Amino acid sequence: MSLFGSVKQAMRHELQDGAEPAVAPMLLRMLQLCQRTPGITQQGLAQRTGRDKGQVARLVRELLDLGLLVKEEHPEDRRSHRLLPTPAGVAKVQRFEQAEAGVAELLFGGLRAADLRSLTEQLVALKQRVETRLPSDETD
Repeated sequence: MSLFGSVKQAMRHELQDGAEPAVAPMLLRMLQLCQRTPGITQQGLAQRTGRDKGQVARLVRELLDLGLLVKEEHPEDRRSHRLLPTPAGVAKVQRFEQAEAGVAELLFGGLRAADLRSLTEQLVALKQRVETRLPSDETD
């Protein structure tokens, strides 16, 4: 568990930008999903992440307030809105992905390819074991 805490600290450190406060990783993951799935709806985010609609609505509102995301009317359903990252949001996602890559390099850069494959297999097995204990709406 202390490794998870250290990784979280390393990620926070990588995301710190002296000019502005860091955006929470959960918000960045939502923003990243919006970028990877242009025009996704809030309902789509809830389905893809397994999070409840209320939590997704709060996260989307925060991203909108930060100017990292915009809503536009869905062309096929006026009751629904498409979510699209702003240029500032795209830049935040790029920075987030760079930070993730930096932390991954810190963690795994010194491993041989065979060791990395073995570790990956073990981590996938651990993730599957944990997910079997979670309710189906909490996996992802």
